[in-house]
Amino acid sequence: MADATTTPGNIPASIQPDLLRWGNLTGPNYSSPAMRLAANATEAGSFTVANTAQTVADGQATLTTATAAPCATCKKDGAYSIAFEIKDADGNLCKKRKDDTKGMNYTVKYKVSGEVYRGSTDENGLTERYFTADKTETLYFYLGHRTDDDGYPTAQTETANQTDEAPLTAKAYAVAPIADKKIEKLTTVRKWKPWKASDNYTSLIEGAEGREAKQYPSVEGGNDTIGIGHKITDAEIASKRFTQGDWAQPLSDAKMNELLQEDIKKNGGNRIEREVFVPLYAYEVDAILDLGFNGGPGALTANAASIYSHDGTKNPKNTNRQNLGELLNRGRYSMVPAYLESHYNTSNSVWVAGVQNRRDMDVRMFSGDQTNGYTLMQNHTTRHPAHNDNP
Repeated sequence: MADATTTPGNIPASIQPDLLRWGNLTGPNYSSPAMRLAANATEAGSFTVANTAQTVADGQATLTTATAAPCATCKKDGAYSIAFEIKDADGNLCKKRKDDTKGMNYTVKYKVSGEVYRGSTDENGLTERYFTADKTETLYFYLGHRTDDDGYPTAQTETANQTDEAPLTAKAYAVAPIADKKIEKLTTVRKWKPWKASDNYTSLIEGAEGREAKQYPSVEGGNDTIGIGHKITDAEIASKRFTQGDWAQPLSDAKMNELLQEDIKKNGGNRIEREVFVPLYAYEVDAILDLGFNGGPGALTANAASIYSHDGTKNPKNTNRQNLGELLNRGRYSMVPAYLESHYNTSNSVWVAGVQNRRDMDVRMFSGDQTNGYTLMQNHTTRHPAHNDNP
């Protein structure tokens, strides 16, 4: 017979409240709350605080890497859990690749408790596993490591949230008993690594630089240029790269295309792969590559200030000092156009209309402008107020 410190099924009263939260357990299969954890009535009658905790621990111990490792920083004593598998628009896992330092950045927020955790996907495209004692808990999922200042929207009602896919798939996801090892499969509309310049972008570069199978004097002086705007380096001259072997002039179209991809990788492509840990649209990749191609490979990771606004007005020192890579890795895609518009728009620290026109094109490109995203418009010819932002 149960004593005053137990409930039906011989469960210590100290754990009764948690068990009773699981609902109205009636009928022959659930004669007491303990039956929710037990295989039969005999097993239910032997439950204690210690072995109930052990049951939860045993369940967590079965959560191997292949089914999402337990969260390293959150509480792990709950009877319910959830993990996420993330794929990109092409169905590829957003995962940690062999030579990557980590996988895709993400943030989860518990709707009921308000807890927030940040992590990166593993080599299987899985997040960590998140636990709770509350079966009614649901979790929101966000791309990137969002901060409290970024906020944690619960719906994609605002344009910025739609751009950021915040929250991903615009809903929260329910937890399940840990024995279920629940993995919610989510898909982003963007694409995961590896990234490369699109045909639209390489056509843009070719239109600006031309295509020459033989080397010719560079307009700006110095070493000659060859292919699609490739300035021959001193090392290439010393090694006779373009005078013998597979790269001997005249270059084939295939070699000129290959050389352009080399230049794109050197001027930002490799750095994007190493430093960006959120998925990207192809046109977002192109815009970042163009910033690196035109502004230098360090443009992605520099903590840069806006020296001039986009109309040529000089800004106070340290205005809008930000890191583009950090914005991306927080999943704040919606903030990138404003950054592109007012950074790296100078030459020798002086605002230049032509450079500003290039940045304005990058803004349109990153924003997915299907009409003029890859068109270099001459909107700026002088500083304010004579500039014109209309096509």
